[in-house]
Amino acid sequence: MTRVSGPVLGLPELDIPHAEMLSLADDVAAAARSRQARQATTHLDALIEATALHFAREEEWMDRTSYPDRAPHRTAHDLFLQDLHLSGQELRASGITPRVLDWACGRLQQWLRFHMEKNDRPLARHLEHVTRKRSGPPAQHRS
Repeated sequence: MTRVSGPVLGLPELDIPHAEMLSLADDVAAAARSRQARQATTHLDALIEATALHFAREEEWMDRTSYPDRAPHRTAHDLFLQDLHLSGQELRASGITPRVLDWACGRLQQWLRFHMEKNDRPLARHLEHVTRKRSGPPAQHRS
């Protein structure tokens, strides 16, 4: 299986789960291309779980740090989770349909990369700024 990589934001708290989510999305696509509906479903279930957990963490960070764009960011999360669940329902009910195949091999991975670049990159900058602000400048050594 080919592993995909995504935008590196410089925060392990974001980059590590993002890599896992992209890898799982790649697994869903590979199984869909091979017409292995059961395997695609297993990978999709893992992706849904990892995504929901990661989105909850992001939303907690956004709330805790008063991230100014948290409402549209949260809306993007909600819409994507709905899309994951709807595609999962179709996959379970009908197998690898042309729509599921197109979604798994195209839109799924495109959305993840787009979201990471357009929504999570500004969040990463915000979190870095808040962390620097809270820790303050480096302590000066006095003789």
